[in-house]
Amino acid sequence: MKGLKKIALASAIAAVAAGAQAELKALDDSTMSEMTGQAGLTIDLQTKWTIGEFAYQDAGLIVLKDLSLGGNSNEVGNAFHNNTTGLLDNIRMEIDVAGSQAAIGGDAWLKYGFSNVKNLAAVHLAAGNKDAGMIALAKGSAAVDPGNSMNGTSIDTTTGLAVDDEKFYGDGDLKIHFTFTDAWQKGGGFAAYGVGKGSDGGAGTASLATLTYAAARNIATKAVDFEFNIGQIALAASAYATDGRLGGVNNIEKTNHTTGLDTTADTTTLISDLSIKGYLGPADIHIENNGNGFGADGSGLGGAPGTGNADSKIHWDSFFRVTDLDVYIDIAGVQIKDLSIHNTRGDQSSLNGTSSFGFAHSMRDIYAVKDTVLKIGSAALLNGGQNKANFVDGIAINTKFKGDIDIGHLSFGDTGTSIGKIFITDRTATTNWTISAH
Repeated sequence: MKGLKKIALASAIAAVAAGAQAELKALDDSTMSEMTGQAGLTIDLQTKWTIGEFAYQDAGLIVLKDLSLGGNSNEVGNAFHNNTTGLLDNIRMEIDVAGSQAAIGGDAWLKYGFSNVKNLAAVHLAAGNKDAGMIALAKGSAAVDPGNSMNGTSIDTTTGLAVDDEKFYGDGDLKIHFTFTDAWQKGGGFAAYGVGKGSDGGAGTASLATLTYAAARNIATKAVDFEFNIGQIALAASAYATDGRLGGVNNIEKTNHTTGLDTTADTTTLISDLSIKGYLGPADIHIENNGNGFGADGSGLGGAPGTGNADSKIHWDSFFRVTDLDVYIDIAGVQIKDLSIHNTRGDQSSLNGTSSFGFAHSMRDIYAVKDTVLKIGSAALLNGGQNKANFVDGIAINTKFKGDIDIGHLSFGDTGTSIGKIFITDRTATTNWTISAH
């Protein structure tokens, strides 16, 4: 897709007031003592933003126009729609620093992926729910794997696959887990189900005691909907940044998809009208507490100390489902519509071998590399750094992906006539990047 291989969604996280007080009050010693030692930090997030134009200048420029992030507009009118604000919401961020208690259930065992869904099923059981799938998920199997399980192996009865367990992390490791605030939001919210006024998307109402596992799974996997748009990505000549057009009325004009003409001579539109809609699953950011994070494993320069990969890394796992991606690749005259990314066919396991709950799964490791990127002719101690001659530093981004991809419409030129549909099942990919300056 001419470089459009990955979908990156960045959300601005704002601090929110904790509590319903209308004024700030001093905390007395007893209140402070109650807060001391609280396990982790929870932040509930809702956001919506737009950017008129973003430009990066090297000599010439790359210009992005009309960016926006919010809730999925396709949700309006759906049976589960419960968002009239257009916000990307119902997101919970849980922040923990692992401790030294290595025993199962200790403070070094933290949530990961879909590990929390068995606790959601337990809420239904506590309300008297007798659905067989809910019971299987909440109680797990009789056999407990002491090396990888907290409560026995729980099973997603839709696929028969095991559900993620909590994971063990090193002492002092930082862990950020993204999940939903209210798993029942699309059906009316937890409070509605508590009084028998929830909805499973049908004509009737439902409660925690009567909602089936299949219906609950459908609601929970749509708990966080998103929409991301970019109006245009273009190249511009260096004069673009100095002639007053940035943010002005003489900005880049979109290519006319019918005529193929761009009336602005010093710009080239690469893509336009990019729209991505879908749902977000859990995400996990894990930062290792193993050192200063700057090349120390001796894997660079023939094993010399202080070179190579960082001894601390950032691990970032995410589950996502794209239900509708549309884009026009202007520079190639290609239109793509109704593209979806998911994991609902064939092998429905995640990269961990556990249930993906229909979401595509992406994993990436991010870390610094020192004296590892070969650059012939670079001087020693370049720009005040500590590099050896002919080597520079960089950042490594190693990625893995697993999922299915469907393209509902693919056309060329201005005809708008699709050549047909494309279905890709069980796609796996490993891509390793090393990025450095030149």
